[in-house]
Amino acid sequence: MTAPFTGYPARDLTICPYCLNQLDWSDYGELPLVKETPEGPDVLTRGPDEPETRWRHRTLGAMRQCRGNGEPHLLPADYGDLEPLVIGLAGDTATGKTHLLTAMIAQLERRRSLIARELRIEPLDGRLRQRFYDERVRPFLERHEVLGGTRPGQPEFAYALRVASRQTGRTHAVGFFDVPGEHYRRYSYEDTPFMSVADAVIYVADGSALRSGGGWNSWVPDPGFTHAITQLRQTRADGAGRLPPAVIVVTKSDVLDGLDDDDTVTRWLGRKDESDLDDLRSMLRESVDAGAFLRRHGAELWLDPLESGSQVTIHFASASGVSKPVQDATVFPDEGFGPKRVLRPLLSLFSMTGLLPRIDMDEPDEPPQFY
Repeated sequence: MTAPFTGYPARDLTICPYCLNQLDWSDYGELPLVKETPEGPDVLTRGPDEPETRWRHRTLGAMRQCRGNGEPHLLPADYGDLEPLVIGLAGDTATGKTHLLTAMIAQLERRRSLIARELRIEPLDGRLRQRFYDERVRPFLERHEVLGGTRPGQPEFAYALRVASRQTGRTHAVGFFDVPGEHYRRYSYEDTPFMSVADAVIYVADGSALRSGGGWNSWVPDPGFTHAITQLRQTRADGAGRLPPAVIVVTKSDVLDGLDDDDTVTRWLGRKDESDLDDLRSMLRESVDAGAFLRRHGAELWLDPLESGSQVTIHFASASGVSKPVQDATVFPDEGFGPKRVLRPLLSLFSMTGLLPRIDMDEPDEPPQFY
């Protein structure tokens, strides 16, 4: 059995991914159970004669309040009772992180049957799910609207899942963090505290940045990964500097489909390889092809996570399946719209963290230099 990665020693206390304080989840004085009201969080306490059913009903949707470093914030009520697994998205502004995560989560929930024997997946917090669907899933996947950039503010879960894993025999609180790409440009580590305790990382690079004017760019932009890699390496408590498992996702890969001078993306993007876990056997071959493709076209900086010494796979994906008709368009074209291969990177990450069994992958045509 492969245990989920932890870059820090085993502990009984829960680390708050928002402020990094250690929390005793059994201490309701330190971490009160609250419900949000227009006037602010209302602390819930059980009356001496209150029936169990009424108490359970009254606490549905409640949160735990962490006082942090003077800035109180709320965590899902069960977060510390489960085994946390923190996943951070890293990448520059406008790389498509928000669209990718939206499509990933929606596809995961729609295709539960694909992994039903291995994972039981539910939302960790109902209100967070409702907000995610109202603000992201419905506008993007139902109405094909272009989502706005991630709003600045205190980092918090973009989404969180309760995942019961047959492989680990435990139930995990899997939380996803998506913050504005500007934070990764400014090296503002105070805006990415979650990365110091991340158990896995999704590195996102904009495939459309490889080309302009019908040809390959002579100078490919920095994807903004250095901030995350530096923070991860310098905060691993075991001192070894080993980074957690990761996937590199080349988003907006639809713009690289159908090229006359390099058909690598076309060969992979057209594959129907999200219908069975056995489809993941080709991940190593895709990673080798994708790594060679990025090196050929001057995107060596996109491969920096490979130097971490941890497990990394590389994937071509498109959250929308189509490109915007013009740069400032507010909607995607209806024709051809639909996520392509967005679930595959997430399942790869679940395998590397131990939530899913490790995949017995097919050997590539040439010896791999990573994974």
